[in-house]
Amino acid sequence: MDFKGAYVAIISLVNLLAMMAFFIQFPLGSRLKELSLFANIDWNISKHKTVGKWLGVLFFLHPLLVIAPRFFASLDEGMTTIVLAITSPQLLTGLIAWVLMIVWILASVYKNKLPIKYETWRLTHTIGFVLICILATLHLTSVGSHGQFGSEFNAIWWALCTVSVAMVCYNYFIKPIKLSHRPFKLVEVNKISSSDWSVSIEHNSTQDFDFEAGQFVWLNTSGSTKGVKENPFSIASCKKDLPRISFIIRELGDYTSSLGNLKLGQDVFVDGPYGSLSLAQSKKAKAITLIAGGAGIGPMLSLLRELANRNESRPVRLIYGNNQLKQMVFQEEIQALESTMINFSQQLVCLEKTERDDIYTGVIDKSCLQSNIDLTQINHAAIYLCGPQVMIDAVKNNLKVLNVPSDKIHYEQLSF
Repeated sequence: MDFKGAYVAIISLVNLLAMMAFFIQFPLGSRLKELSLFANIDWNISKHKTVGKWLGVLFFLHPLLVIAPRFFASLDEGMTTIVLAITSPQLLTGLIAWVLMIVWILASVYKNKLPIKYETWRLTHTIGFVLICILATLHLTSVGSHGQFGSEFNAIWWALCTVSVAMVCYNYFIKPIKLSHRPFKLVEVNKISSSDWSVSIEHNSTQDFDFEAGQFVWLNTSGSTKGVKENPFSIASCKKDLPRISFIIRELGDYTSSLGNLKLGQDVFVDGPYGSLSLAQSKKAKAITLIAGGAGIGPMLSLLRELANRNESRPVRLIYGNNQLKQMVFQEEIQALESTMINFSQQLVCLEKTERDDIYTGVIDKSCLQSNIDLTQINHAAIYLCGPQVMIDAVKNNLKVLNVPSDKIHYEQLSF
């Protein structure tokens, strides 16, 4: 292959890296808990979103960068090249993949503003990117300079494409069959606050299911494992409660607003557990702080219950925030733990002013954190967070201002 200068070499390198990053998107979004590199699902999805946005920029620029030198030669040559690129049958697969890539990434970035259900978006998101994967590989191996002059490159790209599509097929066809043979039973569904539900399920004691306090699962209560019908929820119970698993779920969308329609005894399918949030992160800590916002009390309650079962003697603090006092859940149990645990206390934080002097009015801000965290021992502490993304970002920023080391802060946002 003739060498055509540094510009072409740089573009070729950028395209190579972009395609490799594109194929990495599939394991990042495939819940591969068996592979340690991809076991942290929350981290995976965060990187999946970030990489996806950069890929959108790179793929958008790809044809523009390829055609740009023609315009430097002359405007006519540049326009002629654009017409040829649009009308050439050989470039059709690349053109379709390019348009789909732009549309699908924009749909991903603005999915919360689209007038469709999350399940519908997720299914079209997956199908669209499988199609883009195949079309981009066809374009790369038929038109790309490396593919034309080196068959070994074509073999590598098609192998990556095959593995990527296989991951999707496993998640949508094989895993559902496996889950269908291991159903759980719904044993409790109760409204426990103005906006929260307590949901409990049980599995056959002979089934192999275990988890660590702080982890989460995908729940499917539709009665069938086919399709895209599962939603992620943190476990609120601890290992001692097995074979029962409990969740605290807040009404925030289409699915959660229909929890009252669930029937006791119905099948519930569980994919999990997932997540790296666990008490192992506080093994060497001298103090533990749990910070929950809204439905984020679920995993924090799981950690607290596990600490209680271990007869934890280290200082444990729970900072629990909500908009209204009536949204606070499991207060009788938490207050009982304040009496039975050696060194545990709770600080309620309420945005709406109350008549109680022991409740901090406002949000979990710098002042609230200073009052409930022993900053003199911060290098030997462990801080857990869970709640809405806005709350987590704000608390992390305040902790940074208080010089709390980032490796002492552990959280998951579950924003899938």
